[in-house]
Amino acid sequence: MKNKIKNFTEYALEEGKGILHLSPTWVPRSFLIPGRRLKLHPDDLYILGLERGGIDERWLASTTKAYNGPLTPDDEGLSYVVFKGQKYTLKNIIDVCGDIILGKYIMEKYGGWKIYAKFFDNMEPIPHHVHQMDEHAELVGMEGKPEAYYFPPQLNSIKNTFPYTFFGFEPGTTKQDII
Repeated sequence: MKNKIKNFTEYALEEGKGILHLSPTWVPRSFLIPGRRLKLHPDDLYILGLERGGIDERWLASTTKAYNGPLTPDDEGLSYVVFKGQKYTLKNIIDVCGDIILGKYIMEKYGGWKIYAKFFDNMEPIPHHVHQMDEHAELVGMEGKPEAYYFPPQLNSIKNTFPYTFFGFEPGTTKQDII
């Protein structure tokens, strides 16, 4: 399998002049309502069924699996490199050919591609949640998740029901309020 992935990647890079072509990676969330700005056809917003939720995220260059409960397929959230009718996950390609794509230094230091971008498209604000730092995530066998947000006006011309995302707490919130 490694040789197939290596040959596929080398050929795709050569033919693509150093560019790997990725298919769209759509991620549903059962606890959010899609905002309808991702340019998906309305019939596709809930294509995976109501129990899986609406598609309200598009992940870009992802080697990270989405964790969406027991119905989550093994490859949800993973980007695929597509070339001449074949496809492999970007994660598999990085695992096999990371030195070629990212360089030996990055592979030795980080062990792979640890960053991805995503478009959020929620009707309402995302719920309060926490992404642990590496030291805390390791306690449960996971990796930390540094995250940043940018809301480009070109993709957010429709404000939907509440055009805000909150970070932190309102001024004056006490520890007792949280408890």
